[in-house]
Amino acid sequence: FVTLIASSGLFQALGFIHRHPTIIFDASMLSASAVTGQFFIYSLVKEFGALVLAATMNMRQVLSILTSYVLYSHPITFLQILSLCMVFASLFYKSYLSYLKGKDKEPKSPGVVDKAIGKATPEEVTELKSAVDKEEDK
Repeated sequence: FVTLIASSGLFQALGFIHRHPTIIFDASMLSASAVTGQFFIYSLVKEFGALVLAATMNMRQVLSILTSYVLYSHPITFLQILSLCMVFASLFYKSYLSYLKGKDKEPKSPGVVDKAIGKATPEEVTELKSAVDKEEDK
């Protein structure tokens, strides 16, 4: 809104909306779709991690390209098919390597948990206070 005012395009935009009132519905649906998409991306990363997001996005691109070829009867050459296979195979291979790297970082023995760096636990606070008190007594 501020940009439209600053660029003197507000009246032109309002005129367009007046001439084409269906744009309000279309723009609302586009905005709702974008928000929903961002919600699913955030949820996917939060629940499963960035690697699953990358693999999902790769698969979405493959399906999008194949759907475009089928629905719109686009001609496709053997070289294009070969190139698509090479590109997406390399993307999936990269995701697979990241997956293997992530498995190596898992703790070797179950039950052993690394201490977190950050806020001290109540036991650590008590231990630190007693150490400080001992130093002051000296």
